[in-house]
Amino acid sequence: MKKINLITTIMVLILALIIIDKTLIKKTRNLEVTNRIYSYMKSERNQKQVFKDAIALNNNNSSNTCVYFVAEVLRKNNIEVAKQIANTTQLINVLKDKGWKKDNDYKNLKPGDIVFTTDDLGNKNGAPSHAYVFMKWVNEGNYDYAYICDNQAKDYGNKIYHIRNVKNRDNINGVTKDAFSFFMKP
Repeated sequence: MKKINLITTIMVLILALIIIDKTLIKKTRNLEVTNRIYSYMKSERNQKQVFKDAIALNNNNSSNTCVYFVAEVLRKNNIEVAKQIANTTQLINVLKDKGWKKDNDYKNLKPGDIVFTTDDLGNKNGAPSHAYVFMKWVNEGNYDYAYICDNQAKDYGNKIYHIRNVKNRDNINGVTKDAFSFFMKP
């Protein structure tokens, strides 16, 4: 009887260790993906290449190119996204299919996460009007402004990497910039 209890205890411990190990590996891989995206997008050369490729996919037009931009970032980081993906709803579905999860709390943002804004009316339940790559907070612990990468360089002094108001709807050079709705992470 003691041998059976010992064997049962050992088996339970082994199963627990396997489960813990798989959980840690998954979390590590998830961080690796966002860290890889962040590291890739820190390079101005990479930013320009993604921007150029995204515009080319959108018939050489930089307007309404945010999904092409984000999808190109993902492709450059070995995440399969079809080149036909052209709107936020499609991109969200692709990420969901890959196991990415939504998070509605901008305080949980980590470098390399993919952010989606509200719709054009400020509605969090509508189709997001914009998507971008979160890079870092301008001031750690202050959740208003962040450094991001997106296709809207023309509105931000031709800078792909620029500061954006995450928390609130904003007006930049006469153009409305919708607020944060949620982000997705692997």
